[in-house]
Amino acid sequence: MPRTPFLWTTDAAQAQMSPMDLYEIAYLAGGRRRVAEVALLALRERGLVTVLGPRVRAERQAADGHPVERALTALCPRGKSVASVLAALAEGPEVAEVRSRLRAAWLLGRHRSRPTAAGRRERAAARASGAWPAYVFDGPPAVPDRLLRRVVQQAQPLPGGLGRSLIRMGRALDRADHRDDDHGGSASCGSACGGGGGGD
Repeated sequence: MPRTPFLWTTDAAQAQMSPMDLYEIAYLAGGRRRVAEVALLALRERGLVTVLGPRVRAERQAADGHPVERALTALCPRGKSVASVLAALAEGPEVAEVRSRLRAAWLLGRHRSRPTAAGRRERAAARASGAWPAYVFDGPPAVPDRLLRRVVQQAQPLPGGLGRSLIRMGRALDRADHRDDDHGGSASCGSACGGGGGGD
């Protein structure tokens, strides 16, 4: 029987043990970006966000969810590009807090934020447990839905300043779309990009 992975934390009095959550495991598997991708995929599975082509829209706020999930739904109440939402979430304080907890538990290195030997053991144990979706460990290529997999893969950050430039362009397009909405316009990529399941 596979063991449950644990996150060790310490205080001045004693060492305490608590189970690792989904986003701590995602960080150990793929860093900040993986945390953002996993949040998007997990929220879509639960019907809290809809992915329409290259855009994501919160259907309702994840009020009782993990701070990372609440942050994602707050980023796209009217719809935004997947690329800009993932980039903003990965750089946000909620993901930084996940990193801080892992560093405090000596599961991440202090400087380069790579898993330590203990972190690698916990990651391996989490994978072996079979309790988490494959995309937590393997990223977008493990997403079963072909259209969704393509959207998330195409939202990958680009090197250097090019990625930041595209994010700024996406934000400008978001503002233009909002102005169109205010004047009765609409945009849709059609039913082929719908947020429903189904895949390969």
